[in-house]
Amino acid sequence: MVTVKINIMEGIYSETKIQKIGTMSTAREQKVVDYYRCLQIDEKTMSVQILDMYGELLPLKQKVPLDEFLKRFTYEPDKFKVKKTPGEFMAEKHVATAEKHMERKEFNSAEYEFGKAIKIDQENVRANFGLGKVYLETGDAEKAAEIFGRLARQDNIMAPENKHFFNDLGRELRSLKLYDQAIDFYDKARMMMGSDDENLLFNIARAAFEKGDKIKAAECLGRALDLNPELEPALVLRAALDGDAD
Repeated sequence: MVTVKINIMEGIYSETKIQKIGTMSTAREQKVVDYYRCLQIDEKTMSVQILDMYGELLPLKQKVPLDEFLKRFTYEPDKFKVKKTPGEFMAEKHVATAEKHMERKEFNSAEYEFGKAIKIDQENVRANFGLGKVYLETGDAEKAAEIFGRLARQDNIMAPENKHFFNDLGRELRSLKLYDQAIDFYDKARMMMGSDDENLLFNIARAAFEKGDKIKAAECLGRALDLNPELEPALVLRAALDGDAD
């Protein structure tokens, strides 16, 4: 029987555990993710050393059999590549608390926690986007527009870790009828990418169409469909433009 040697990449790995918190009627489960610096010792054993919230090594180190390691741990090559300051971590704690209040529709408490996060880290994307959503939920469209407009001008909104906010921000700008700001936002993304993208061109076309600028909408839509003739939302928008032209 041939034994296959497994070589494990040294680096950061995560382990997700389910913890039970509370008792009786208040009992619930919560996911906890811990991070470790892991190094293969030999063909059968891994060394794992837990990290703190800043990515620094803690004293606790243990040996884990390789077969068990493969079941428990997940490679996280990008974790802690960019070191966060203690202030940034504190801001994220306030954001996490605020988001829980949002889930429970506790908007005053959410506003307070998002505000605390922004005082620590003024350009925190999650905090600013969350605060804008609070104002939308409470009917203060003017404040929401101010927040979303400022957020659209921040360069860090384009960072990979914030990509899930990108489409949401563009949608909120359009919902507030801030069409020029939405178009500027998508144009900024195109410049940062250094090339045309059919989805960005479609988003510009959609904002222009809702604004009533059918010439710009048709121009950007045509360029989007040149890049991807089967882009379904663009085909739907083109049919709407053609219908308006009749």
